[in-house]
Amino acid sequence: MPDVLASLQKALLDCRGDHLVASFFLEDAQRDWFEEPWYAIALGKAAEAMMLGALKLGGHSLLSGLMVCKKPCEPMVSDQRIVSLCTSHPIPDNASLLAGQALLEFIKQLPNNARVLFLLSGGASALVECLPETLSLVSLQQKTQHWLAEGWDIQRINLARKELSLIKGGKLLNYFLPSIKILQLIIADVPNQDLASVGSGLLFGKTADGRVTTHCLADNQRLRQSIKTYLPKAKIHSDYVIEEVSQLAERIAAQAAEGQVMVWGGEPVVLLPADAPVGGRMQQLALSVAWNLRDASFPWRFIAMASDGGDGTTEDAGAFVDQYSISRAQQQGWCIESTLAKANAHALLVDIDALLHTGYTGTNVNDMMILSCEESA
Repeated sequence: MPDVLASLQKALLDCRGDHLVASFFLEDAQRDWFEEPWYAIALGKAAEAMMLGALKLGGHSLLSGLMVCKKPCEPMVSDQRIVSLCTSHPIPDNASLLAGQALLEFIKQLPNNARVLFLLSGGASALVECLPETLSLVSLQQKTQHWLAEGWDIQRINLARKELSLIKGGKLLNYFLPSIKILQLIIADVPNQDLASVGSGLLFGKTADGRVTTHCLADNQRLRQSIKTYLPKAKIHSDYVIEEVSQLAERIAAQAAEGQVMVWGGEPVVLLPADAPVGGRMQQLALSVAWNLRDASFPWRFIAMASDGGDGTTEDAGAFVDQYSISRAQQQGWCIESTLAKANAHALLVDIDALLHTGYTGTNVNDMMILSCEESA
């Protein structure tokens, strides 16, 4: 049976923000970009890694920068020219609003001839925000919790955010002087490179007027292609998964076949009961797949992982289950159906030591799922 976890970890390294940004500026058309002074703004779950990649090549000409990351922040970037802020995800907090004000203040002090490198990755929608006086933080938090509990996909959530925010949906452009030039590099956590949904489209507005040049460095499709490099015999599903996790688990189990490795990518959704416990959709999916495959006649292993290293409300990336997971859980007294109904997969997976912990991955290109089935003896 191939080492699917090691292969996935190699593919994630290919999509790290520092590697991607450095590779972009090593291309012939971009080699001279750092010869003139520049300013940096990095927002999102991969902000630190992306900033690190830019500093490696262009740190000598950086004037100042602002970076907003997800709590807890890894100490990857230490530069007195860069203001670093850590805020909350997926539910914005007061620090998210303070980061929004810091962002506007940073933009306000830019000179009219500034060249700005804008490094954006998924998660920015919650990490940085500016609200109208008519909307309180508590109200936004309640709305966000409702959207997540109802299983809204990221594009639907970000459409709602654009309507409420003073900076989303291209509104951030209104705070830049028209003469400022912006190079935007994106690591996308949305399907079909719908880049206007990443971070709720901070710079995608009608007033761009050629001021913003945008490039997508990586997305979920790029991650799946990279996995193919390390698992050449795997079947890579081309569709972007957005199903509810219980339905997806049934589909994955139905496609299981001896001797095959299959890969899915995307962002499935989970419907949460009231007062849902700690957990995440990848953990819920892993347990649901294990339950659906409990009677399989061949050995199998299944990985469900959030590429940013944090699944739902946990600091675990997901879970790694196999043909023995259900029996181990039942031996410890777990009722699987009840656990799934309560969205309590995290507690069960802790008990059977099936959680994955990667730490900070430096990227955010949605979720990855790999099912590896061995030939029966």
